[in-house]
Amino acid sequence: MRRRLYVTAFVSLAVLTACGSPSEPPAPRPSGTSAERATRGDGAERLYRGTGRASAQNPAFSPDGKTVLFTVFHAGYNEGAAALRVLPLDGRDPRGPATLWGDADRAAVNLTGSSWHARAGVAFTSDRSGQDEVWVLRPGGRPTRVTEHDGDSGYLEPSFSPRGDWLVFQESVQRENEDGRPDRPSRRELGSLWKVRRDGGDPTRLLDGPATGTDNRQPNWSPRGDRLVFQRRGQDDDEWALYVMNADGGGLRRLAVGAGEHTDASWSPDGRRVVFSSTAGGLDLPQIFVVSADGGRPLRVTRSGRTYDGAPSWSPDGRWIAFESHPGDEERPTSLWRIRAPKA
Repeated sequence: MRRRLYVTAFVSLAVLTACGSPSEPPAPRPSGTSAERATRGDGAERLYRGTGRASAQNPAFSPDGKTVLFTVFHAGYNEGAAALRVLPLDGRDPRGPATLWGDADRAAVNLTGSSWHARAGVAFTSDRSGQDEVWVLRPGGRPTRVTEHDGDSGYLEPSFSPRGDWLVFQESVQRENEDGRPDRPSRRELGSLWKVRRDGGDPTRLLDGPATGTDNRQPNWSPRGDRLVFQRRGQDDDEWALYVMNADGGGLRRLAVGAGEHTDASWSPDGRRVVFSSTAGGLDLPQIFVVSADGGRPLRVTRSGRTYDGAPSWSPDGRWIAFESHPGDEERPTSLWRIRAPKA
């Protein structure tokens, strides 16, 4: 999976410092620009676009809403080494985003939604220990590994609880077919959901994918801490659906949002709504939608007929939704955008 580098990044009201050893050279400034702003017909504003094949993905707001955390895949969409970067939203730094953490030949990847906590730091997945594990970069500290496990599965997509004392994440086995793309998973490769204390220890399994014949991915903790939202599909299903369950693994229910493929779910700041990417209404390319946390008819937010819009995150003040977008071709790198959030 993912990668590393060394630089100090000043972000938000607190400072998150990623320190390497004295022998490590400082990281080069990231390629790309946040200065070339653009606005789409649906009102979305471009925040950042990389250069070359660099793909900016998985935007997540800082706790104070002044900065966006994201993952950049250097070789293209979900390809190759990846680093964590932070982008100030005031536009005052012409150099663009700073690298928070990354290895030259490894990957560090964050989840959209609640991957940044004011006191606990930034949660992400990295394979810098040789296997995909959950890591945390604490304010003023350096990355520490939270999980350590054997086998060929990866621990991915960590999300903080509101108090920052727990992390929920997915476990899955990554397999590719002959053309290099993910294949339909076997039973043992189906994703399970776990939680673990931020300081480590034995994880607790919340949902057993192989035992239930379901693939469960991208869990996000609700602002109240009582629920999790995630995407799920049966082993023989082609489309993802959204599900909600209690933080202890009980109360599982499907979030009724109608037909289509629904992914990348995370919560509004008040926990009353969920933002997600979807082909609802028969769309060819996914767009951003919002729905009540109790389900119902989803409200379409982005309206670009020529781009894929996904991986949305809500700003802490409820005013904005950040997302990634590319022109419908996974070979094309994504850029970061934001759009006004619909009023409740």
